[in-house]
Amino acid sequence: MDNRINNISIRGRVAYLIMCFEKYVIKKYQDVSWKPVAELMWKICDKSDYIDCSAYRFVEITPEHLYKKDNYADSNFKYLSEDDYYQFITIIPKEDSNINIMMHSIFDVAIEYAYCGIPKGAPDTIPYIEDVENVMLSTNVDLPDISLVANYVDPEDWWGDPFDGRYLSSILK
Repeated sequence: MDNRINNISIRGRVAYLIMCFEKYVIKKYQDVSWKPVAELMWKICDKSDYIDCSAYRFVEITPEHLYKKDNYADSNFKYLSEDDYYQFITIIPKEDSNINIMMHSIFDVAIEYAYCGIPKGAPDTIPYIEDVENVMLSTNVDLPDISLVANYVDPEDWWGDPFDGRYLSSILK
């Protein structure tokens, strides 16, 4: 892992992981439109809601949660509508464990310190980033340019300011 991640805010780290995810799905699933997934992911970084609220909306579409039950009625989703459920099950593959690792790592980084103080460097988020980078390397997908999120540094509280990540997105451009 690039040591520059140590100075990047939580939102910057989430953005980096989303960029990894996008590169992965673009390479592995070229015939799938990932736009609805990317839109929900990037909301974690913007100011449309608190970071934890956006993350909890997003986690419902991770394969672990999306496919926990065989149908929408039994799934007990808090945020995901039935129409969205059917949309996401046509996009997100059930069998690709790498997708679940990557998506869940985005969620985990976003909420790791949601209800407590963040120690300098936010060290508990590093293993999630390493997991995603290992997926990328093991599947021969190039890592995104970390310098694109290097400006998201916040030594005061480590959250980082909310921002519109569409300009960083490979899917939403």
